[in-house]
Amino acid sequence: MKKASSNTIYDIAAEAGVSITTVSRVLRGEEKVSPHTKEKVEAVIARRNYRPSSIARGMAGQATHSLGIVLPKLLNPYYAMIFTGAYDQARKMGYSMNLFPWKSLDGQNTNPALMLAERRLDGIIINVEYLPMAQNEKLLADLRELRQYMPIVLIGAVPSLFSYPTIFYDMAGIAKEAVSYLVSLGHERIAMIGGMEDDHDEFRRDMGYLAGLKEARLPCVSTYLSYCAGTAEAGEKALSEMLDSLQRPYWPTAVIALNDMVAMGCQAEARRRGLRLPEDLSVIGCDNLFCSPYLTPSLTTFDLEQQQLGARAVDLLLSGDALREKADWKLVERDSCCRCAESR
Repeated sequence: MKKASSNTIYDIAAEAGVSITTVSRVLRGEEKVSPHTKEKVEAVIARRNYRPSSIARGMAGQATHSLGIVLPKLLNPYYAMIFTGAYDQARKMGYSMNLFPWKSLDGQNTNPALMLAERRLDGIIINVEYLPMAQNEKLLADLRELRQYMPIVLIGAVPSLFSYPTIFYDMAGIAKEAVSYLVSLGHERIAMIGGMEDDHDEFRRDMGYLAGLKEARLPCVSTYLSYCAGTAEAGEKALSEMLDSLQRPYWPTAVIALNDMVAMGCQAEARRRGLRLPEDLSVIGCDNLFCSPYLTPSLTTFDLEQQQLGARAVDLLLSGDALREKADWKLVERDSCCRCAESR
């Protein structure tokens, strides 16, 4: 018989109209399955000439002492630090840690939940990025399906509508603290670069930025708020467009960047225009990447303690606690911010 082009335990379950757990029980010969269901599943197996893998046979079996972590990007050092913390903590607890890039799971013809379920993990940590609402709905659907097979812990920029054990960053709180810090240095023309406008979470950065301006009784200048991706190139372009749209006397004296990568791009654009750093433009980043102390000038930034976040996520995953807790951060002062010349 010709073998089907797609022939997994999920295909068997879908064609038979049962769960993958039921298929797994039929494959192991368990008596919990009704004769009618067993016959239906076995007919599909025979028709497809299905040969189950050891993973599929053990889908509903014992613990594997294997965990997984899904990260949006593997080249960004920010995510590498999270993985390091999770990996080290998992090993301490007697577990292996598997790394999955989200893009490899989220293809048009794949089901991320089923692909992860087939790995027979004892639990999964998923780093959530800021997403438009439409993508949030798809992710929620994937998570609901995945939770049928294993425990889930979410980390990162996790909206409150996600009702899963979560460790989240209060990015609004960080942005508000950044405004307060720059105000303490005498800055009044403070810009923010980076983030997504199509986001409805109460912890988004721009909400904290606007709250910080309001608390300091500073006007909100729409031109000072620029949304862009979290890359150095995006930061460079965003600052360039911002300065081009303003007359020189109204240029910002300080910039809050989405992350250290965006801050690097802002510094590069400022130097290209002949601005002195930090005298003409103070720049503050976020993430405290390994390169931040070695930039010129060294970058003032927020340390998000990513390794501790990864380790704590493993603890939460193994404990089974249904908590939603805020991750720690701290401001690291370096040389990229100084007192505003206009306030001296």
